[in-house]
Amino acid sequence: MAKVGVMVGVAEVALTLALVCGGAAAAAVFVASYRETVVVRRLVGQLRDPARRPTTLAALRRRGDTARRTADPFRVEDAVRYAVEPLVAAGLWDEVGWFAAQVRSWSPRPTFARWLAGVEALAELHRGDVKAAEAALERVDVRGPWLLAVDAYRLALAGEGEAAMTRLGAPPERAGLAVRHQRRLTEVHALAALGRRDEARRLLESMRREDPAALTPVLRPEGPASRLAAAVLAGGAGPFRAPG
Repeated sequence: MAKVGVMVGVAEVALTLALVCGGAAAAAVFVASYRETVVVRRLVGQLRDPARRPTTLAALRRRGDTARRTADPFRVEDAVRYAVEPLVAAGLWDEVGWFAAQVRSWSPRPTFARWLAGVEALAELHRGDVKAAEAALERVDVRGPWLLAVDAYRLALAGEGEAAMTRLGAPPERAGLAVRHQRRLTEVHALAALGRRDEARRLLESMRREDPAALTPVLRPEGPASRLAAAVLAGGAGPFRAPG
């Protein structure tokens, strides 16, 4: 029923836009919303399943190969985004790096270059190379929900909770799955770093109720909330919870 409600909501938005801006705008919103609410989430589920992962990865690579053969930079960028967004949420960082490398030599457009810098910074953070992550971010103008979330995550992992929360800022009105995922990871580490452990635990428990696999990225790379996430996964009180 929840999925039906989401799609009904999307249909209402599309109808409103059709009345105001015409059918083309409505169609664009519907396609983007369908990709976000159905396609990306489905891909994340397939990538997290070891049995289905090889087939899904092969399909994503074929999509990228087909786009590259057209020599159309917009199609290449779209194919890379299509693959990388669910790969980030699934935590498959070697694959993220592989897809990012496919467009690194294309001299991508500034908007895409900023997005790509965030992807590369995340991959470096997961490899434990903080300096390389900083270097990736320094190559571009850090702005927009995606890059700000990645930069805030870098700060949160380092235990700079206040700086991370400031960098994160207010949530954007519209954000894709990858941005929302990154913001939550940042927030839980930042809360733990600030000593706001009960809030961090509540957020972790909320994440686990939605999807137990969502806590795995809190464990690695290790940050202020990692021990607490391990305790939540184990079902214990955790080292940060006051007795009683």
